Amino acid sequence: MMGSGGSRRFICVLLSILSLVCLSTGFTPVDNYLIDCGSLTNTTVGNRVFVADNSASNFLSTPKNTFANTSISVTSGVDSPLYQTARIFDAISKYTFLINQPGRHWIRLYFYPFVSGSYNMSSASFGVSTPNYALLSNFSVKASVVKEFSVNVTSKNLVITFTPSGNSFAFLNALEVVSVPDELITDDAETFNPVGRFKGLTWQALETVHRVNMGGPTVSFESDTLGRTWVPEQSFLIQNNLAINVSNIAAVKYVVGGATQDSAPNAVYGTASRMNSDSNPNSNFNVTWEFNVQPGFQYLVRFHFCDIVSRNLNELYFDVYVDSWLVAENVDPSSIANALAVAFYMDFVTAATVSNKLRVSIGPTNTITGAYPNAILNGLEIMKMNNSLGSLSGPAPAVSNSTSKKNVGVIVGLSIGAIILAVLAGIFFMFCRKRRRLARQGHSKMWIPFSISGGNSRTMGSKYSNGTATSLDYNLGYRIPFAAVQDATNSFDESWVEAVLPGDPEENSTNMIGELSPQINNFSHSDNSVSASQFEASSVDGLSGVSMSRVFSQLVKSEGR
Repeated sequence: MMGSGGSRRFICVLLSILSLVCLSTGFTPVDNYLIDCGSLTNTTVGNRVFVADNSASNFLSTPKNTFANTSISVTSGVDSPLYQTARIFDAISKYTFLINQPGRHWIRLYFYPFVSGSYNMSSASFGVSTPNYALLSNFSVKASVVKEFSVNVTSKNLVITFTPSGNSFAFLNALEVVSVPDELITDDAETFNPVGRFKGLTWQALETVHRVNMGGPTVSFESDTLGRTWVPEQSFLIQNNLAINVSNIAAVKYVVGGATQDSAPNAVYGTASRMNSDSNPNSNFNVTWEFNVQPGFQYLVRFHFCDIVSRNLNELYFDVYVDSWLVAENVDPSSIANALAVAFYMDFVTAATVSNKLRVSIGPTNTITGAYPNAILNGLEIMKMNNSLGSLSGPAPAVSNSTSKKNVGVIVGLSIGAIILAVLAGIFFMFCRKRRRLARQGHSKMWIPFSISGGNSRTMGSKYSNGTATSLDYNLGYRIPFAAVQDATNSFDESWVEAVLPGDPEENSTNMIGELSPQINNFSHSDNSVSASQFEASSVDGLSGVSMSRVFSQLVKSEGR
């Protein structure tokens, strides 16, 4: 008979088994639309059935039904029949799917270009969009490819629109719209340039650019609970001699709070690439992979880890890099659940990329004393994030290639603005300077220039002359306001008499000439000794017959002093 201690142990083991079973059952999608476009019959691919095109006709709105097919075997896999038929879209066409469970959904588009009648699909150019996102723009395809996207659908329907470019056409071989587990993409992730957290991933449309199984072979969609395909690392690994492949699939553990089989299958977590450092305890190098990306977009980079190489806890420590940025330091996989071979992943969001290459690296830590130089990576996913325009394709906003260069546009703009401001200020200054000059030369409508020595006579009209221009000669630039002349017989008000000496008006050559008042007050309008310079102001309101000749003479004498 089992004792109480044995019963407790049995219950714990049973719960552990049940928990592992729950974690291993995988995800059953609520929405699961699979269509073999152009096919007249259903197509079975693994454990999934893609329905015939005519069975899905109620989902499609198109002005014309055009089917195409080929006998060419495209791939060696079980999905090859999907590429042998296609639907042609000569005009804008839309698929509309009822969404039973709002949330993130896969949109997988299968393409293989072949010639059917007058349609050469390799020359097709078109766009694909949802109401909120542009998935593809001016898209052309030359070989078989699956374009995988995931978008958060919050409405009751998901509409996918195919739009031919110009006079071209669109085509599609097969289509998937499938629910995604809510926990697959969390709302936030770490950032490293700058350091912080990115929030809002829930609302980002994502395109799977790369999904790689490190240290192992291809993992097909048949072995993935979410129908994903993981490709080998060889074409991405730089310096193959620096890495060693390891495998221990049976050791993989999934724990609550860590990764699940929906995160990545056992075949991914059970294989890894690690540093080739066995023969040198002083090894100090990184293992690096390089991937093609489209500049101008941010990327969600997911690292999958599972320590299948250590024999003891806290034995493996390493650093993780994206390009030249250290994104995770002193990673100890055994610390996740205080156990070895526990599956987990780490998410990072890049800044908008400048280069068309993105590198990830793993390497030994330099801050843990006594740690043997080693590092591992089990799997990697790189997902493009939509830009501010809601696009995952087409031109993206230009970005600089360093933090300092990010400010170049601002600096140039400010510099140009400063130059324009300086030019405007200069123009304004010259305008004001000219206004001051004019003000000094003609401070009042009552100022009149006149000549004392004769010669080069000029004519100036006054608004107070009732249309009659008064001929005035001026050389020295003396100016006397009409207001100073009270009448034909009265003396001048000396406070209104001003002499402006020749030269630059800016030199403050205007002086009150009160010193001339004795001479001025002694002037008589009957003294016409300088007849050539007489001034007749009878046409001015309030003035009549004022002879200024003696005033001018005295002014000349005063100037001579």
